[in-house]
Amino acid sequence: MSYLQNLREACSREDVANLLGFTPSGLAYIVHKIPDEKKYTSFEIPKRSGGTRKIDAPIPELKALQLRLAKVLYVCRQEMQTDGYRPLAHAFERGRSIVTNASLHKRRRYVLNLDLKDFFPSLNFGRVRGFFIKDSYFSLHEDVATLIAQIACYANALPQGSPCSPIISNLVGHLLDTRLVRFAKKHKCTYSRYADDITFSTNQKEFPAALAAPVQGTTSQWEVGALLKAKIEHSGFEINPAKTRMQYRGSRQVTTGLLVNLKVNTRPEYYRTARAMCHALFSKGTYYKMVPASLAGGSSGDGPVKVDATSLRPLEGILSHVHQIKLKTDWGLKVSPKKSPFERTIYTRFLFYKNFVASDAPLIVSEGATDTIYLRASIKKLEKYHPTLGQFVDGKFSTNVRFLNCSDVIQSTLKLGNGTGGLANLVHNYDKTLKGFGHAPLNHPVILLIDNDDGATSVFKAVKKFATVTHKSTKPFYHLVSNLYLVKTPELKPKITSCIEDLFSRELRKSVLNGKSFDPNGSDGTYGKFVFATQVVKPNIHTIDFSAFASLLDRLVAVIKDYEMRKAKQPIKEAGKKKPAE
Repeated sequence: MSYLQNLREACSREDVANLLGFTPSGLAYIVHKIPDEKKYTSFEIPKRSGGTRKIDAPIPELKALQLRLAKVLYVCRQEMQTDGYRPLAHAFERGRSIVTNASLHKRRRYVLNLDLKDFFPSLNFGRVRGFFIKDSYFSLHEDVATLIAQIACYANALPQGSPCSPIISNLVGHLLDTRLVRFAKKHKCTYSRYADDITFSTNQKEFPAALAAPVQGTTSQWEVGALLKAKIEHSGFEINPAKTRMQYRGSRQVTTGLLVNLKVNTRPEYYRTARAMCHALFSKGTYYKMVPASLAGGSSGDGPVKVDATSLRPLEGILSHVHQIKLKTDWGLKVSPKKSPFERTIYTRFLFYKNFVASDAPLIVSEGATDTIYLRASIKKLEKYHPTLGQFVDGKFSTNVRFLNCSDVIQSTLKLGNGTGGLANLVHNYDKTLKGFGHAPLNHPVILLIDNDDGATSVFKAVKKFATVTHKSTKPFYHLVSNLYLVKTPELKPKITSCIEDLFSRELRKSVLNGKSFDPNGSDGTYGKFVFATQVVKPNIHTIDFSAFASLLDRLVAVIKDYEMRKAKQPIKEAGKKKPAE
């Protein structure tokens, strides 16, 4: 039976609890026993357009319940799509974004932006409950609809910060979308909505007066037409007239914060601000960010003010935003990696600075994600390496070293995460790249960790100008340049070569899955490293003997101690300053 059918047939708290994977008593405790004032933590964040937005973040117990509800509703919505339901909103939807929203309105004569007033607060308890009772797809039992509204709402509204607010807001807002899509089509316009941001556009010579018209006696001020206003209000929403804006061809046209005149693009000043922030960071180690005056101790009526940033996250968010926009619009497969746009280049420099120049802990860069799984587990299990490499705090374990997360972004910018080729390239360019930073604290070592097997040859060649490394060389580590080190997996007798999986017992490496045996080289008829790490090692971490990893962890500790001595003797002040080869 489908989730939607189960939800329709539910008629009690017990039914809903079973559907959400909770016990009835556990659900009742979260919804009814915890006082409302203790269910959320409220704070404000700055809006890009100015002002602040209130966020109500649920406590962990409630968040877990809301996540389950959101998952069920998303599955229900997928089932509805097989019956003709067509999602129209661009916010909070997989495969949709501000880019897909803006793309509908590029190269248009007229672009009209509207803003729905108090979007989330307008989706109150009664409205959410009534939707699930009256909507033809749901038609839920009244008690079930009431319970869903109790889980989802706070202070008589859908809170911004709840995991289930996005899906519920789109479900409730779908009626508005269907009405306005038809209305726009009737008047030869294109419609889209991103949360509370509505856009209409057209190439007609005259913009339809039924949608909007200039305020009498002006050309720059526009007001929404009576018919459009009535349709929006009939759907339970209200227009914020102060944010109604008409944008003409030949002037700047912006939709959901993106330019749409010729192509979807970030605003020039947005990128210029990011570039100025990066320049300050790379040269001085500090930068400022703009925040609403109210968050900086000023009056809410004052304009944004400059404050010193205490974290790299705000700048990383800005650069990531630019990167994603460019990735979805300009770049694709048409741009050669050798001719990367400047926006991508500056993001690459930032990621290099964050991870290698200004890391807040020793950084381990390995060939792939499986190494990180093994190392985290071995550090946790081998108390000898606490607290140098990791420690328990309040019963929770955390490592005192960082592992480079080779995400898609890291792979596409820094070219790391796909074996030794990327590591060899990093070695080739490391010193040259460091010299581009006026501020280079280099407080911690960067450790390249490689398997001492045939794949290491490219790295051995790359480090020749710094150190002589072979499969047979047995030094615990090799200092290359500045804060960069190389560590191999231990040389194992009698074959000398090794990979990190060789540190597990032979019995574990002989584990059979679905009739297949493990082969680190991934030959036909076998399973490879990723499956071994995720399906053999991870589920059995508590019973695996990690003692053989001590020989490798000793090498990591030796690097950390060596770098501490180097800094004590001669603090590295100049980025890229060469050190004598080992």
